[in-house]
Amino acid sequence: MSVKETLKGQYLKNNIFAKYFILFAAIFLLVMTILGTTLTILVNVYTQNENTKLLKENTQTIADTVKSTLIVQDMNDYYSVEKEMICSTLNIISNSIDADIFVCDVEGNVILCKEKASSIPLFGEMPPCSYHNEFTVGDVLLKSVYEGGYVGKGSVSGKLSYIVGYPIYSNNQIIGSVFATTETNVDTLTLAVMRMFIFSALACLVLGFICIWYLTKSFVKPLQQMSTAAKQFAIGDFSYRVKVTGNDELAELGRAFNDMADSLDKLESSRRSFVSNVSHELRTPMTSIGGFIDGILDGTIPREKTDYYLNIVSGEIRRLSRLVVAMLNMSKIESGSFEMKPCNYDLSDQIIHILLTFEQKINEKHIDIQGLDRLKPTYIVADTDMIYQVIYNIFDNAVKFANEGGYIRVSMLDLNDTVEVHIKNSGIGIKADELSRVFERFYKVDKSRSLDAKGAGLGLYIVKMMVEMHGGSIWAMSEDEASAEFVFRLPKAYKPIYKKEIKK
Repeated sequence: MSVKETLKGQYLKNNIFAKYFILFAAIFLLVMTILGTTLTILVNVYTQNENTKLLKENTQTIADTVKSTLIVQDMNDYYSVEKEMICSTLNIISNSIDADIFVCDVEGNVILCKEKASSIPLFGEMPPCSYHNEFTVGDVLLKSVYEGGYVGKGSVSGKLSYIVGYPIYSNNQIIGSVFATTETNVDTLTLAVMRMFIFSALACLVLGFICIWYLTKSFVKPLQQMSTAAKQFAIGDFSYRVKVTGNDELAELGRAFNDMADSLDKLESSRRSFVSNVSHELRTPMTSIGGFIDGILDGTIPREKTDYYLNIVSGEIRRLSRLVVAMLNMSKIESGSFEMKPCNYDLSDQIIHILLTFEQKINEKHIDIQGLDRLKPTYIVADTDMIYQVIYNIFDNAVKFANEGGYIRVSMLDLNDTVEVHIKNSGIGIKADELSRVFERFYKVDKSRSLDAKGAGLGLYIVKMMVEMHGGSIWAMSEDEASAEFVFRLPKAYKPIYKKEIKK
């Protein structure tokens, strides 16, 4: 086998159209064979019934004619006018139904047939028939006829024929028998039916080929597009999309594939952004630490300034530590391994204690704290440390972005099953196009002003995940350019959710 034939065989083996068509053709041919065989049998049975019915009617007619005309002594080869008339009748009926009808004596010898019609007697006897002269009906067939008649198939002169035989009675005595035979050749009706059936089958096969070609083409096209897209994804290109038409299962699969591509694209963008941001956040403090330490070691920084720069190094190290802790917490939360320890405690009391930790910074910026006098004891069941971190991060941002002499307003709403906390600060607001992005990891609002130069952009991202782990929600608002407000809602009862339910 040549290489070309081998490749062609492999293509047909792996080609969906070839598989579908071969399967269809096999099933179609099997069904057509069964139908053709059944139809042929039905036509043959019908033809046999019609032929034998016609033979039976005429055979009975001849038997009645012989019965009323001849007696026992007449069942021989001697000529008589009555026998001449019977032979003429046999000739007319045989030719009209395309059959061979003949009369036999009790021993099965043919004595009257159509060939003896209009014959000239010879010495008082009817002339012999060249066809039936040596023809003798077998004893088994005669026995069947004498027992009530015979209808069936048999061999006549070496040819398969339909045979009908009836006994001839005279005074309740069998004096002979009448036989009618006709060959079982395929008749015109059977040939016409088979010819029409074969043409119809071929037409259906061609139509099926065309339909399957279009059907498999419509099936394969989106699959080919998905294969192309998968290859593009493998090399890192997530821009390819499958063209979706219709609302069937393949269209649904195409839409799901495109959704998967969108998710992969976002995931890849997030991964690249994460690597870039982490690299930047780690590189900046490490560069500062390395520079200051080298300056101390090589004497560039005077000894009297050593403590000052060591304090800066210490601050950068703490910044790195906070970044690592935040990333570890983020990793634990996203993987679902962060262990929660819920308990029943007063949320208002926790808010007040957290604000006290910012007392020095609040006093330095002369920030007015509003709403604490209206807080009422409100108990919730939650993880104390996690909610502490949530409130701490929001207050940290509020103090950081509040303007000199501004305010921070705290309010709490008891909504039966949930508690809603509002923390609003004056100063710099949040632009409308940034409100939906403040909870993204590594995203920083107002980067140009560098008010959050030492932040990593993970605080609010972790806050959002922690709130949602409790079954709550958090969002940001900014009514104008001089204020920003963060609102989070927590259920009073502990309602944890799984990682896959957390909206990111």
